[in-house]
Amino acid sequence: MVTPLARQQGRTETSPAQLYAFFIEQVRKNLHLMLCFSPIGDDFRRRVRMFPSLVNCCTIDWFFEWP
Repeated sequence: MVTPLARQQGRTETSPAQLYAFFIEQVRKNLHLMLCFSPIGDDFRRRVRMFPSLVNCCTIDWFFEWP
């Protein structure tokens, strides 16, 4: 299923390894993930302490005033 898309994008080599690499490249380019947490209570603080990349490696959009 990936071969026609790879050829359409100008990829001429279609070995299984290169098709897999093309697939992974497309997934990384198009995958977006959203996590929604309520900032109220101890659960949020505990999650942030356990997984610091939630703050360091993410874009945080606050839609309401910080409590």
